[in-house]
Amino acid sequence: MEKIAIQLWKKNDIDEDEFKNFLVKKVPSSLADIVSNYQVNIVDKDVQDASGLIQSSYPPSPDAIVFLKVKSLFHAERELKVFEFSSKKVLSYVVSESKIIEVDESKNLNKRTEGFSQIVFLEKPKEMDRFAWFDHWTHHHTEIAIETQSNFIYTQNTVVRNLQKESPNFIAIIEECFPEGAMSDPEEFYAAKGNKELLEKNLRIMMASCEKFIDFSKIEVIPTSRYLVI
Repeated sequence: MEKIAIQLWKKNDIDEDEFKNFLVKKVPSSLADIVSNYQVNIVDKDVQDASGLIQSSYPPSPDAIVFLKVKSLFHAERELKVFEFSSKKVLSYVVSESKIIEVDESKNLNKRTEGFSQIVFLEKPKEMDRFAWFDHWTHHHTEIAIETQSNFIYTQNTVVRNLQKESPNFIAIIEECFPEGAMSDPEEFYAAKGNKELLEKNLRIMMASCEKFIDFSKIEVIPTSRYLVI
């Protein structure tokens, strides 16, 4: 089984609704025989309030990210070219998935997941080796991310390989879902609603950990609407 993360930049002559309809409704039908899981994360009007969270070292940010699972990319690669019909640029990654916080996804099938989903693409600082990077991420930062944030879905994806030569050298891709209010309210984002002291504490702990393994000059943070289709 292989999980694929696909960054998509829509064609200029396609509007937002048409793009969403293509990804959420048309593509799943054409791929139904080869995918066991299909999720669309799209930048739309429902996440406008989260614009302050956007970070992009490689602007413009993608208009959507699709996550899907196939038995073998070798047998599915031709069919996955379907995304080129609506996108002017496609960058893809094979990833290894680790589900840190899960929910009953049956309630999310074929509709927008509550709140919003923040997708983060990370690169490793040049001065840090891979072992040290993953050791900090898994044995130190993960628990901090759980304790200091209001995330209710948290998936870590380790990038196994890029599928296009021109892709940035991302080491990991994070999927996190937050309550709607966290789009614009730092207290809600950092699990400190109504408590400014706790906000300052959680933010300080979180940033101190991030600074130890994240290159903020090479990062993508994209607030999205999440649609789990298959």
